[in-house]
Amino acid sequence: MEANWRPFKNKGMMMYDPSKESRAYLAMAEKWALPRCLMGGTPAMKAAGTRYLPRHPAENSTVYTERAKRAVLRNYFRRTVQKISGRLFGHAITATPDLNPRLQSYLRNVDLAAQGLNSFAKNWFEDALVCGISYALVDYPKAAGGFDEMRPYAVPIRAENLIFAAADENSLSPRLSQIRIREQHPEVSGSDEKLVDQIRVLTPDEWQLYRKSDGRNWSMVDSGENSLGEVPLVALYTNRTGFMQGTPPLEDLAYLNLEHYQIRSDQRNALNVASFPILAASGYEAEIDGPIEVGPNKVLTTSDTNGKYYYVESSGAALEAGARELHELEKAIQLFGLQFESGAVPETATGRRLDAADALSPIYGMVMEIEDSLNQMMRLFAKWDGIENTGSLSLTLSREEVPGREVIKEEQKERQLFNGAADG
Repeated sequence: MEANWRPFKNKGMMMYDPSKESRAYLAMAEKWALPRCLMGGTPAMKAAGTRYLPRHPAENSTVYTERAKRAVLRNYFRRTVQKISGRLFGHAITATPDLNPRLQSYLRNVDLAAQGLNSFAKNWFEDALVCGISYALVDYPKAAGGFDEMRPYAVPIRAENLIFAAADENSLSPRLSQIRIREQHPEVSGSDEKLVDQIRVLTPDEWQLYRKSDGRNWSMVDSGENSLGEVPLVALYTNRTGFMQGTPPLEDLAYLNLEHYQIRSDQRNALNVASFPILAASGYEAEIDGPIEVGPNKVLTTSDTNGKYYYVESSGAALEAGARELHELEKAIQLFGLQFESGAVPETATGRRLDAADALSPIYGMVMEIEDSLNQMMRLFAKWDGIENTGSLSLTLSREEVPGREVIKEEQKERQLFNGAADG
């Protein structure tokens, strides 16, 4: 990957624009948009407007607005994300006995915000499950940062906030040479508060912080040495497509959920129209028969002896077809989610074992990715703090043995070790 620069002129000078996103980022961000919106639920889908709820060709703005107001998302996507995450983190993260005691104490408050490793890892994984990738930066506070304790800590970086990542072309294995993180810094003035955009640039040797000095041009407001000698960023993949790249593993489910949202909106609108029969008349002359009044103690007449009044209403065939389509779509959504939740149990013991291995294969791959990323994070914690022996962390998928994988079983005390700062 090449360094990505965007120069722009400022009084004859060429300025560095750190907010420039990489091409790889832009390609990934396009795929993240729908899953992110679905995670926001009905309010986010309504805010997206015609992007996810198109306006019909002959539909006027008033009718569309009313239809959009009634649209409600049945959030199968978010529920599946939460189910998968709940299954993977149903048990506490365990550690090998040789995990350094100092690291153990850090992991009770892994982010210096009273969040234990279990909670931090679960939230990190959910973000990765939505986008295919998520990040954690292992930072060390500046001496003047006002922290009570000088120690490394983890900072979650959402997928869309890492706008650029470059690898060292001279390294045999992928090694980060620069990253750029988009952040928002709160500034308080009296009773007012505003969020200021800033870009954090990290290389193996230094870090820099940029903000817009005049609302247009970026200027460096802070910088310092990176004494670690590497970019302390860890990627968690759930659907890796390349180095520091990933796409949503539940993308197909996201589109099924979008289809359900759109069809259900049309179906609800059709039901709203069909629920009100239309009064019609034949042989009626407004000039002779006068205005039509409908209600109790009213009589409808026409000057035409063959005239009549009648109601026109839908036969319901279209509504039944729409209901069947929704039902089939919901079945497809449920079947998609089952591959991550549970598998059918065949009759024979051999069949049960093979089916379980197949059904758990996506989950098993995710478990391996989580463990690898957590242990990379531990390595960075140890390197910052000068600790040689880090030990290792393990995620237990279930209380029983998973086919093809040895589950590490620790004592109950060790299972609860990283539940959070409040526990200890």
